[in-house]
Amino acid sequence: MKKSILLLIAGLLLGVVFINQSFFLMILSTVLVWGIASMGLNILMGYTGQISIGHAAFMAIGAYTTSYLSINFGTPFILNLIIAIVLSAVLGVIISLPALRLKGFYLAIATMAFGITVEQLIASFDIFGGHIGLRNIPDILPNDFWMYILNLAFYVVLSFIATKLIKSPNGISYQMIRDSEYASRSFGKRISFVKLEAFVVSAVYGGIAGTLYAHTIGYIGPSDFGLNASLNILAMIVIGGLASVDGGLVGAVIITGMPFLFSRTDIPMSIIFGSLLIIFVLFFPRGLIYGIMMGYYKYFERPFVALSRILWKRKSFPTGKVNVKGKDLYYNVKGEGEPVIMIHGNYGSHRWFDKVNDLEGYKTYALDLPNFGHSDRIEEINIDTYAEYVKEFMEKLNIESAYIVAHSLGGAVAQSLAYNNPDMVKKLVLVDSAPIDGLNTPEENYNGLQLLKTSKTLLKTSLKSIMPTAEDRKMLNILTNEGLLMNPKCFTENARALESYDYSDLAKKFKNPVLFFVGKKDLLITRDMAEKTLEVLNGELKYFDHVGHSIIIEDPELFKKELTSFLA
Repeated sequence: MKKSILLLIAGLLLGVVFINQSFFLMILSTVLVWGIASMGLNILMGYTGQISIGHAAFMAIGAYTTSYLSINFGTPFILNLIIAIVLSAVLGVIISLPALRLKGFYLAIATMAFGITVEQLIASFDIFGGHIGLRNIPDILPNDFWMYILNLAFYVVLSFIATKLIKSPNGISYQMIRDSEYASRSFGKRISFVKLEAFVVSAVYGGIAGTLYAHTIGYIGPSDFGLNASLNILAMIVIGGLASVDGGLVGAVIITGMPFLFSRTDIPMSIIFGSLLIIFVLFFPRGLIYGIMMGYYKYFERPFVALSRILWKRKSFPTGKVNVKGKDLYYNVKGEGEPVIMIHGNYGSHRWFDKVNDLEGYKTYALDLPNFGHSDRIEEINIDTYAEYVKEFMEKLNIESAYIVAHSLGGAVAQSLAYNNPDMVKKLVLVDSAPIDGLNTPEENYNGLQLLKTSKTLLKTSLKSIMPTAEDRKMLNILTNEGLLMNPKCFTENARALESYDYSDLAKKFKNPVLFFVGKKDLLITRDMAEKTLEVLNGELKYFDHVGHSIIIEDPELFKKELTSFLA
């Protein structure tokens, strides 16, 4: 919704700037129309993986339907639009039938033949003006400015619908088929039906674009929707970005704007477009939007992240400090009674326990591990080293033994502490903990982890994804700011550390009670991992359907209830 509002505001401001310049308003309207058409192709090609080189044929259906009806019968625009949508959908069904059996190059040839056939059929009918086309198409709005506003409104609404569709179960089915039809079939997806649906959606977008095109330009001909037009739409999504709802709009700006920019030169447009495609394929293989987005995450957010680290470190400070091995470890302490040590996970700090550290009858110590939060940084990054710091932290505070509550990476640290020093841990509570034999991160994910240290936006999105039911936005902002305080090396090296241990044999020495919390919606830790960890321990599993990776944030009251019951 935010993106749609921003698009609408930006479009309105742009329209106001050129309100008295019909030529520029015409260009802007044309860009929006082609943006709608390319959005439809992107749903089919970028998200569903079905190649189409005849997409302009659907625009022809919309354009000729509304033109013929308005010229000969004077029917209102809305009725013409509805009829164009229906006809485009029917044509989408027809073209999708051979596509159900074809793939890759063969599908491309079939759709290209379809586009050429539609162009030639239209040109052969005198009622459609033959090769000359239709002229004097009635205006539906008083001037170019209001026509631009109509096109803008259609683009914003259709962009919003496309975004919702892609994020819906249907949209996920599209992407599953694009990535692997065999895997999709094993998940029970009806491949033919999903492809059919994608073709129809794409056709409807094309039909709407064609309808708007006819009333924007005022005249149409068969060549307007020929093979060149289809190739231009394809170029728009390649340049703008495949599998990007608004990538086609960026491509439309370039493809539609270039002819006007180079109109007074002798350079053929085919050379310009060809050169552009080579440049974008070489340097922006996933499109201009993706390239700009990656550049923003890698470089342009860096100053904001650096400033955020400085300001937040001054603003939010733990109440306690203790020196361990020459390094200052910070912690918060709360309550009175038996000691409970709370150990946070990756990208974490003591703040992750703010909602659960008020345990009646217990004194809780929520610390920042070295390399995290406000604590000092260390060179050696591995789980056993972190555990040694926790051990000496307890010794410095004269805590001979305590209850240990640990989350995520902190669970691996707590296991190292407990299995190597069983007398120091009365009971062990693991919250979506890394398993007993390590947690592997696919090698291809490390590039993404690198981006988190330079992008507050990505880190916040990542934290939100692992806590799907967390509704406290203020708390999410706090945790994001705390995460940025982590040693930049740890964004990848902590993941390496989680791969490099196996406590399966060592754990047999630990006989004290263990409680393992797991959320069904957890994207990182599975029930199988928890059960495997508990196989050699004196433990029990608490499995909750309604939470993800962090019950301490998502349902703190339930966690405290279960925790105090276990500790008692």
